[in-house]
Amino acid sequence: MALDRLFRNIVLDILTLGCAGLPLLLLLLLGEPYRRGYFEDDESIRLPLKPETISEGALAAAGFSIVIVAIVAIELFRDKQGKGIGDKYLSGSLVPGWVWESYRAIGVYTFGAACQQLSANMGKYVVGRLRPYFYDVCRPLPNLTSPLNELGYIVDYTCQGTDANLIMIARLSFPSAHSSYAMYTALYLIFYIQVKAKWRGSKLLRHGVQFAIFMSAWYVGMSRVVDHKHHWSDVAAGFLNGTITAVLTFVYILKPKKYGLPPSWRETGQDVQNELPRPAMAR
Repeated sequence: MALDRLFRNIVLDILTLGCAGLPLLLLLLLGEPYRRGYFEDDESIRLPLKPETISEGALAAAGFSIVIVAIVAIELFRDKQGKGIGDKYLSGSLVPGWVWESYRAIGVYTFGAACQQLSANMGKYVVGRLRPYFYDVCRPLPNLTSPLNELGYIVDYTCQGTDANLIMIARLSFPSAHSSYAMYTALYLIFYIQVKAKWRGSKLLRHGVQFAIFMSAWYVGMSRVVDHKHHWSDVAAGFLNGTITAVLTFVYILKPKKYGLPPSWRETGQDVQNELPRPAMAR
């Protein structure tokens, strides 16, 4: 019965990941962004096209690699300390507890990553905000005789640019999916380290690592503005989307409460004894 339940849980996990990833795949392959107009005097969309500092593929590869390595290392360390869960059996084969916990944490992370990318990209296609380099790749030619353009907001126009794919991408500015994924990954890993990576070493080492992870995500977002890929508000919205998804995924899906709260810095009985009130001397 336990074997059937374990195998069923794995199958359900895979199906759930597929249900989260399939709409994202269909959106990216078949979706058409909203065709938004522009104001002639809008300088924010007249910046030149620049190469990006961090590509989408490089960000995804780095994010997943760091999370996988960190989770496996933490679970191995916990297992050696005797803090891991018991071993499990799958199809008659022994599955170490640290392997199962790593699978569970990485699976939850992957599900959350798919959800935040779906929400971010849905916003891109629905809103259709123009990227800062839109004018450079589209080179729009407004229809001067169209009554739709009379109020100064150009809706009826033709792009003179020849790269249709680049023009379509230039309509996907809000929110920043790079920033959303970077912040989601950073916060998920920061929370995981806070809850599970416990040691009696330096009081600042763990928090220093967490700060470095956060600053990496911050740099990703700032690079999107510097590279003219997004407006600052796109990056802010991406950070917010990633933050909300990370908190909901970690708290309500991974459910860290069962691991207990991180211990205080005073872990020995001697420290507690030293803090007991001394008996008052009779006078």
